[in-house]
Amino acid sequence: MARVDHQQRRREIAEAVWRLLENGGVESASVRGVIAETGLSSGSIRFFFSTQAGLHQFAMASLAERVRERVRGATAEPDPSARALAMASELMPLRDDTERELSVWMAFVAKARHDPELARIVAEQATAIREFLAKLLSDLVALGLRAPGTDTGTDVAHLNAVIDGLTLELLTVPELIDRDQAAALLRRALLPGEEPTRKEENA
Repeated sequence: MARVDHQQRRREIAEAVWRLLENGGVESASVRGVIAETGLSSGSIRFFFSTQAGLHQFAMASLAERVRERVRGATAEPDPSARALAMASELMPLRDDTERELSVWMAFVAKARHDPELARIVAEQATAIREFLAKLLSDLVALGLRAPGTDTGTDVAHLNAVIDGLTLELLTVPELIDRDQAAALLRRALLPGEEPTRKEENA
């Protein structure tokens, strides 16, 4: 009998939770739903996750880690302006895959209002994003690609608000803004000293 790769199996279960959340909301992401989605037995699911709450916590934490991996992957871009923009763009639903993932994340965030452990993951991710944006802005200033601000905390909060606001609109009212417009607005917030392109002027 082939040995089960426990890490791979846990990832498969987490991805099943993501699909269920995307397609049917929080109510569908139950142990019973995961059993139907994966074809695994109840015993197999409970071997890895003794409670449904633990299942959701792992799935949410895994999703946060996937975002961090994508941000790290964007550091391969050699041009510093393009690299900063690519890294920040991974926090927004500017592609089909990030749109799906952020839709799932928002479902978890809604559930976190009544789940202290999920709320802890939300808070940790929010703090990590603020720290990441602070480092991103600091690096751009050091490279001469952004003028020094008078209040770094305010600059970080502003950029974070732009990202969150654009993300919410793209996910909830996409008829009001498209991905190109959102990307142009992100670029303006991140690199305000750059000359806008014609497309950005129309955003």
